Amino acid sequence: MVSARMVDPDANGSGLQRYHLIVGVDYGTTYSGLSFILSRHNDPSQIRDYTEWPANTTTGHTQTGLKTPSRLAYAEDNNLAKNRWGYEVGAGLKQYSWMKLHLDNNATPTAFDDPDLSQEITNGIVALGGNRSAEDITSDYLKELYTHLMGVLEQKYTKQVLQVTRIKFWITKPAIWSDEAEVKTLHAAKKAGFGTRTGDEICLILEPEAAALATITGLSREYKTAAKPGDSIIVCDCGGGTVDLTGYIVAEKNERLVLHETCPAIGGKCGGTAVDRNLRKWMSRQFGESFDSLPEEFKGPGSEFMQSFEWNKRKFGTDDGFDDMTLGMDDVDPDDEYYDETYESLLITNEVMKELFDPVVQKIIDLVQTQIDRVRQLRKKPVNKLFLVGGFGDSPYLQKRLAAYLAPQNIIVNVPGSKSWGAVAKGAVVRGLEMATIDTRRCRTSYGTIVSRPFREGIDDEEDAYYDPFDGKQADGYMAWCVSKGAEITSDTSISLVFMKTIHLGTSDAQMMRIELHYCDEDEPPERYGDTVKRMGTIETDLSGVDLTKFDSAGGGRVVNLVFQIEVMLGDKQGTIKFQCMVEEEVVGDTEINFTEHGT
Repeated sequence: MVSARMVDPDANGSGLQRYHLIVGVDYGTTYSGLSFILSRHNDPSQIRDYTEWPANTTTGHTQTGLKTPSRLAYAEDNNLAKNRWGYEVGAGLKQYSWMKLHLDNNATPTAFDDPDLSQEITNGIVALGGNRSAEDITSDYLKELYTHLMGVLEQKYTKQVLQVTRIKFWITKPAIWSDEAEVKTLHAAKKAGFGTRTGDEICLILEPEAAALATITGLSREYKTAAKPGDSIIVCDCGGGTVDLTGYIVAEKNERLVLHETCPAIGGKCGGTAVDRNLRKWMSRQFGESFDSLPEEFKGPGSEFMQSFEWNKRKFGTDDGFDDMTLGMDDVDPDDEYYDETYESLLITNEVMKELFDPVVQKIIDLVQTQIDRVRQLRKKPVNKLFLVGGFGDSPYLQKRLAAYLAPQNIIVNVPGSKSWGAVAKGAVVRGLEMATIDTRRCRTSYGTIVSRPFREGIDDEEDAYYDPFDGKQADGYMAWCVSKGAEITSDTSISLVFMKTIHLGTSDAQMMRIELHYCDEDEPPERYGDTVKRMGTIETDLSGVDLTKFDSAGGGRVVNLVFQIEVMLGDKQGTIKFQCMVEEEVVGDTEINFTEHGT
């Protein structure tokens, strides 16, 4: 229990502490974790992992571990007194698992994604069902996490201290997350309660960034000499749903370690759950209807069968044998070598496990090599170390395969032992302490808008021509790229775009300005709008406070030529892309992006 005498009011007597709590929240596809520290401690070894999770609503029994399952069962779906979450969710309950994957449904698929994932998201075990959105379910799960966290902090620091202590929440996100998924995550977290108390803040941080910060600040004995200034490193964060890779150069600035991102992050939806999906496919092929007809409560996420498989999955690659996996199935061939009918047990073998693991491991190896090649091409400095973190990063089989693959390239694989599973949450707290920072980042895509240019006879297509009442004949369909993929970004980076928009006074659109924002994942974005350009969303600003009569007009004053600027803030601390609209150097209205419409 922390003594109330530790409270240090600020000089103006407002009652708020000079110190604040920093909380790292690692919301994962399969598991979630928490770490925290009081900011007066500058020693990252003082960061505390939360390890006692609710496991039984009747007995109050807890489950010890660095993380709790990202599972939620609604009370109304299961005739319960209240919602259950994490370890409280038993196999027999109707539940939601792997919901994080739904937040990024509209992102452009990559070559490294699990090919079966889209089918599972649509109508498989990851399907939403009902009228609940992914953001709603995520928010409801995070609300349970937030409520429990606040109870833990109140018990540790006392209610009185917590009431006057600001909390800075750093919530992690995959590096390959789309801007839409980032905004959805932020909205869900705020709706759940994070950052809503007076003085509290909420920010997002990339999962591999957090892992890298944990790595270079010596959070465990294995890290002490892991990274040093001058090293060119890749952080490979292998989670349950996603695998993210980011390259960095380690440097020093003002006696602090800093990281410079060497090239945009890459990744794919090919984490540990892909092995689970491979198991389901193998079971279906091997046992047919005997397996397929089983209810999800016997074979789905959280079931006893999948819990025993998870244990075997973590042991694969060691000399330990496999445990039998109990699963009652009818009408199985009595001579089947993989099933013991007497004990209703699946007899897993090393060969079968390789069949389940190898396609996933190969995708991760391909991702690693792709990022190594990109670092070498863009920075001319070869990678000398790879840090493997995340839940699936604990896999002995994955570790051995990567080490063997990278050894001929003189790249050392560093695995932070038993702490890798909690490295992301701890690294988020390190970011809040600002003991080590990411000094520069690389933009992961190109952002731009469709613009018009003066029509050039003989060059531009007549199909793209139109007449503007102020500027004459124009050619539509050109792209104005405000920032290109790979561009260096700092915390202060913002891009200013100047637009002229024709507004017809008296129409319903006169009070609302809309600009479509597009993106392109190609290394070289095209000059004109085309197949590789995707619509990200619509930037909307309320113009009701702007005196439009001050601007040039035509048609008897009914048509106005508005000149305005859109500021695109890419390095915002909150972790999402932000916008503001300026007219005559003054910020006007509330500017947001609407992701509701998608297409090319």
